[in-house]
Amino acid sequence: MKLSRIILRLLVLAVVSFVILSSTLARYSEEYSGSDTVLIAKWNFSAKGEDDEQYYNKGFTFDLFNASAVEPMDWGEKSFSLRSGSSDVDVEYNVEMNANELIKLTTDDNQAVIATYSGKDVYAPLIFKVMATMNAGAQDSSPLVFQTDWFRLQDQELDEQGYFSIFDLADGKPRFSYSSADEATVTIQWQWNTSYFINDTGVAAVTSNPTTGSGIYPEYYQLAYDQYYGSGGLQEQHEAAVNAIDAYLNVHGSPQPDGTWPPESEECTEDHFAAYNALVAAANAATDACNTSLLAAYDDYDTFAAHALNAKPIVQVIFRISGDQVAPN
Repeated sequence: MKLSRIILRLLVLAVVSFVILSSTLARYSEEYSGSDTVLIAKWNFSAKGEDDEQYYNKGFTFDLFNASAVEPMDWGEKSFSLRSGSSDVDVEYNVEMNANELIKLTTDDNQAVIATYSGKDVYAPLIFKVMATMNAGAQDSSPLVFQTDWFRLQDQELDEQGYFSIFDLADGKPRFSYSSADEATVTIQWQWNTSYFINDTGVAAVTSNPTTGSGIYPEYYQLAYDQYYGSGGLQEQHEAAVNAIDAYLNVHGSPQPDGTWPPESEECTEDHFAAYNALVAAANAATDACNTSLLAAYDDYDTFAAHALNAKPIVQVIFRISGDQVAPN
């Protein structure tokens, strides 16, 4: 089996949409001696990518994929940081993710055949993992991510714009306290890992394992590769079945034009047609095992996904960062 390896130039752009929900100058009211006084508070909520030297409050560059071509079994990670910049108010913040174009790739007009099975849904086989930490000595609590394990985009509950928060918001949004100098760093890991998607095709099952083993390929693909090409594997079984047919014909001859299969001698009582048909059935079964193997499923899935993504003019992963002032009590 050979995967059609299409290098996906500019496959995915990770775009940051930086949203300041509060005005540039945060405003709140306090009461002094029975009269209302409007105070202007310092507002300095900002963010930066790991390659940036300074923080920005209008937007910044965050290239999750390092402006590189993305291929099956690739992986990587990238970080960005947030801070309130010692703002004179508490700051609630959130980071949301949107990757609608990386979800379902099959359409009514573009169907997939995976390991001989047709009509199977194919998704962009990228998985993600999110981690969040605070700087050493931070006074504010580290934000809780919504999930600590790898996840697929199609499993997330999206809002009407296709976003979901990467934080656990059960107890509210994470917060920087008044005049905080702390920094929160979010790290996004990603992998092209088809083992997380192949079960949905109903073709083959595999235990999802994104770690890389000691072989040439990531562990999940190496297992399928060894099952196919390894000693005693599917390819050897197929070759042995085909060779068994050739060996039988060399010894026992072939059917005559009249449809009979004469014995090699008067003592031969073997039913040649039955023996030959059994060998052909074994060879056909070995062929089917190759065509429906886990390796075939991975290669068909990856090839379809690569073609579908490459056909898109642009594919984006968007991270929307927002901050909102919290007026003091």
